[in-house]
Amino acid sequence: MSYRPLAGIRVIDFTRLLAGPYATMTLAELGADVIKVEQPEIGDETRHWGPPFIRGASAYFHAINRGKRSIALDLTRPADQEIADRLIGTADVVVESFRPGVAERLGIGAEHMRERHPRLVYASISGFSQTGPLAAEPGTAVTVEAESGLMHVTGYEGADPVRSGVAMVDIATGMSMINGVLAALLERERTGQGRRLEFSLFATAISSLGTVIAATSAGGPPSKPWGSSHPSIVPYRSFEASDGHVVLGATNDAMFARLVAALDLADTLGDERWRRNQARVAGREELEAIVGSRVAALSLDEVVERLKAARVLVARVRTPEDAAHGAHAASLGLVFDDDGVSIARSALGTNGTPRLDRAPALDEHGATLRAESAI
Repeated sequence: MSYRPLAGIRVIDFTRLLAGPYATMTLAELGADVIKVEQPEIGDETRHWGPPFIRGASAYFHAINRGKRSIALDLTRPADQEIADRLIGTADVVVESFRPGVAERLGIGAEHMRERHPRLVYASISGFSQTGPLAAEPGTAVTVEAESGLMHVTGYEGADPVRSGVAMVDIATGMSMINGVLAALLERERTGQGRRLEFSLFATAISSLGTVIAATSAGGPPSKPWGSSHPSIVPYRSFEASDGHVVLGATNDAMFARLVAALDLADTLGDERWRRNQARVAGREELEAIVGSRVAALSLDEVVERLKAARVLVARVRTPEDAAHGAHAASLGLVFDDDGVSIARSALGTNGTPRLDRAPALDEHGATLRAESAI
């Protein structure tokens, strides 16, 4: 049986870009009726983030807006504000990602809506939150990664700062919003009252840096980028084999001993000097050079087979395309084909949630939704 615990819940989605659309698509996968409100003619600007394009919108847009209905409203026009208000009156959840103060100017601000609809759960997503010195600054993943310090610890020491390969701050913020909304809906069942919620990319980024912040404040060295390495575990990084890259690591002393044996490194790394992780961290450069030289002399298959047999942490560094079309993703049903386009499902997909319909065309459901709201 399909897993749709939010069936009967309606979400009005005023978000755009990534964090909000990802979150509301996940709510749709859980069974919610998600109505995406977009600007006429332009829509969510990610519709234009291409090439490549699919059925008139970017592949990016299609990946994070499936399972929704679209209506185009000009919220500067009183007539369209009235339609938005009526739609909100039918909703359980409103999600918006306007700059601070914009929702209020458009007549759909949190306080006004919750006064009119006390059971409403109203969630706001922003770059730097609704208040504070940076609140008015443009907040996308790259600016937040820079301002939060996340970019400072990403990449390699001595090289340019590097943004994350995908906007994980957006994804994590969206997931936090999902948790908050689900908890607020549960609370509403007990109290009869909705709740105002706020989520920012900046708060997510700072939270994700928790171990770094704690370590430096406790007397550790200043933060810096570590590439694929770990500041407190050695070895724990990628190395280049003769035909590609592999990640390997020893998360405890016993595993390190097995790694040494598996790679035939007893003569250089088998003595007492390297037995404890603290010493390995202190001698990082020397140890990693020894391991790197040995791995370079082996093929990927040899490294993986030896270390797996020895129960040592190891994995090939694959491309997203290889992983998406590999046997493991297939066994979990994580990626499916939609008319030649590969679509990755959310992690909920392994729990029996249904596959979502294609992302909507701009205002595809406008006539139906206008008719519904007029009743």
